[in-house]
Amino acid sequence: MTVDLVLKDGILIVSDRESVRSVAIDEGKIEGFYKHGKEPRSKETLDSRGLYVLPGLIDMHVHLRDLDQSNKEDYESGTMAAAAGGVTTVVDMPNSVPPVLSKEVLDRKIKSALSKRYVNVGFYAGIPKDIKSFDAAMAPDILGFKVYPHAPLTEGTVYDRKRIQECLKLAKDHNLPLLFHPDSSSKGDIAKSQEEYFRIHSCESEVRSLQSFLDAKVEYEARLHVCHVSCAATARLILEHRAEQTLTAEVTPHHMFLSGGDFAHDDGRAKMLPPLRSPYDAKMLSEALSTKCVLDCIASDHAPHTDAEKTAPFLEAAAGIPGLETTLPLVLTEVFEGRMSWIDFLRCCCSGPAAVLGLPNKGILAQGYDADIVLVRRQEWYISGADFYSKAKITPFEGRRVLARPISTIVGGEVVYHEEEFVARLGIAGQVPVRKPYQL
Repeated sequence: MTVDLVLKDGILIVSDRESVRSVAIDEGKIEGFYKHGKEPRSKETLDSRGLYVLPGLIDMHVHLRDLDQSNKEDYESGTMAAAAGGVTTVVDMPNSVPPVLSKEVLDRKIKSALSKRYVNVGFYAGIPKDIKSFDAAMAPDILGFKVYPHAPLTEGTVYDRKRIQECLKLAKDHNLPLLFHPDSSSKGDIAKSQEEYFRIHSCESEVRSLQSFLDAKVEYEARLHVCHVSCAATARLILEHRAEQTLTAEVTPHHMFLSGGDFAHDDGRAKMLPPLRSPYDAKMLSEALSTKCVLDCIASDHAPHTDAEKTAPFLEAAAGIPGLETTLPLVLTEVFEGRMSWIDFLRCCCSGPAAVLGLPNKGILAQGYDADIVLVRRQEWYISGADFYSKAKITPFEGRRVLARPISTIVGGEVVYHEEEFVARLGIAGQVPVRKPYQL
């Protein structure tokens, strides 16, 4: 037997312990695992000695812009950032310009991503003001619905109990999760000071929003996913209603590892929505992830903006930061320094998001699974936004010491990124759109 590729003598994680094995890849799938000297013949061999061989990260919350916002990011630059960061699957949010509220816009995004991607790209859809007008032909090409109660995609939409119930019913009817941004503020809430900005988007606002969705969920046992949990109180409320099949949640690295007091907030460098919280909240989120398993996923909420938008005074600056190239180094540093287990890393960055999205062939290194893999070197280095492949270069993690560097990224058995170079042609590797295996 001859396989396509062997990753020779890498470090795999088996039952939370390191073990040296070779991984054989054939026809885009993992063919098997072998001890040194027992590998099958291969067309190519990649020396993986001293490198960690891990499932590629699945980032289920990214904003890749494109279309009318290609100056901020497009599918080429965004998926380059993903591959360079060890992320092999991204799922693109629908609040683009124009928003994904019709099959015509979704098809435009799919067509663009098909020709410009380096990794797997999946999509979410927004929900039209008249829910009955949702085009069911979109359902096979999306992995969920996303709603923004504080800033609806359709003018005049109010997320009261009736609206939330209708959204939950739509999600249930199509066997898809309903993702929501927990914030009970409204578009009319305009902050006139930094203090007012943080008050408008407070932890109390986040908890109220979550409670309103939980109350509406009583009517329909649809799958509800809470995006970018930022507060300890929100995590506690999720714990009280914990239901792995119907209530899931994610956290970002910036809400786990940064706090608002770390920054002067003179400009938008550390401005995001939800905002950075207190050191207590950051500590409790890490505990909620690792010791209580309240949080299912780590997602970057990659939200690129132009330099001018981020260097503007705080109130005028855009909210959102790039994260595709920093998630793996930041989170694996927690593992290497003993604050997170391998089990939690693999669950929250790989298998957890695959489970939420209903992708049974991704997120785990196992025979027959998709060969979406990242090779990582344990190495000290310092984050520099100037080196990002993303068009967004301003990061609140500038200068932060990390201990993990992605060396090679493999998507569907194709080596895409290796030693800081892109070795696959644009538009060759990965699936677009990423689909569930079965749709109703």
